[in-house]
Amino acid sequence: MEQLYFFDIDGTLIECNKGIYSIPDSSRNALLQLQKQGDHVFLATGRCKCFIIDGVMDYPFDGYVTCNGAYVEYMGETIYKKVIPAQAIQKTHELCLERDLAYYFEGNDYIYVLNKNNPKHIEFKNNWGMKDNTIIDQFDPQEIETYIGMIVVNSSDDIAPMVEALSPYFDIQRHQSGYSFDLTLKGESKAKGIKKLVEKLGMDIEQTIAFGDGRNDVEMLTEVGLGIAMGNGAIEAKAVADYVTDDIDKDGILKALNHFSLIK
Repeated sequence: MEQLYFFDIDGTLIECNKGIYSIPDSSRNALLQLQKQGDHVFLATGRCKCFIIDGVMDYPFDGYVTCNGAYVEYMGETIYKKVIPAQAIQKTHELCLERDLAYYFEGNDYIYVLNKNNPKHIEFKNNWGMKDNTIIDQFDPQEIETYIGMIVVNSSDDIAPMVEALSPYFDIQRHQSGYSFDLTLKGESKAKGIKKLVEKLGMDIEQTIAFGDGRNDVEMLTEVGLGIAMGNGAIEAKAVADYVTDDIDKDGILKALNHFSLIK
């Protein structure tokens, strides 16, 4: 039976903190074999398309669930998108300006930031492979189309007030580092984006298999037919997964596919 596979990026296909900036050969070859079998392979990520690094973007995925589900694409066709209101961007801008924090609002082609020269921004950009030619720090919130936001804080003291002020607009998911978090529009999630693709293809949610590692993967791992957490993943992801595989740098994806005899 045809299956739909969804793969998170950070901590699942790559791991920037470990210097893994491209899909390991074991995972890449496994994904190619799945497609040869007639299955579909998708990304399911918090990143926007222009924030997906070359070592991932060079793989021929069948489609993308990006921005934690707020943008969904299949075979080059946009099948769903939810745009962040200008009011929410402006509120975030004001709060980050007050506290000298780095923020990012991500669209398909550009990432909009408060200040390109902020040291936190530069550090984050370099660590996570953000491309200089996609970054803009002079813009009108009324004129841009973005689907997800992100904030990098200076200390843990910044987190609570930011969460309180922005929670009317966003669901807030902290990254494993504890010093950055996603701003996902209320009601959006990777699971919702996956369901949009399932509907588009006339298939059933039981035909879906997802790999993830982070807190923003919890709903996805819960709602797909088979949810697999990486061994290096967050406790929250492992707790809800149907199966926990090995770490990314120990062929975790290939081992899980073999465990369930999914590669023919």
